[in-house]
Amino acid sequence: MLRLERSYLPNNQCTLGKLTLPCGWSCLALERPWLNNQTSISCIPEGVYTLRQRFSPVVQRTTRDEFTEGWQVEHIPGRSFIMLHPGNWACDTHGCILPGQDLGFSADKGLMVTQSRDTFRELMQRLTDKKEWLLQISPQLGGIYDR
Repeated sequence: MLRLERSYLPNNQCTLGKLTLPCGWSCLALERPWLNNQTSISCIPEGVYTLRQRFSPVVQRTTRDEFTEGWQVEHIPGRSFIMLHPGNWACDTHGCILPGQDLGFSADKGLMVTQSRDTFRELMQRLTDKKEWLLQISPQLGGIYDR
């Protein structure tokens, strides 16, 4: 089971998390703020979800055609087409999860994750041994950098 532990930032800026795979590898994750699961502007609710691969134009575009498939988070109440895909800022997603290596800041777009495309590539390589995974999303207990 993959674990995504979240920290909700004040002022509805964004949601930061730590995504950890069963092998122990981890990366940062950036999402939209929690806004009651509203389509396109909120991160998804905490819970346990199934991840399955599917073709995604968003993954294809954000990886510059390196990947045509990505991992979709399934069975989210009231939501669909939520993917793991590269991106740097919360505005790069409509509710999806963006993996990254470190944190950065941009004066015009705010908090960001860096090296997202490289991190996504490594995530895809590490998830090749199964066609389906479980993802548990919960509140962060430690700090983002406890890895």
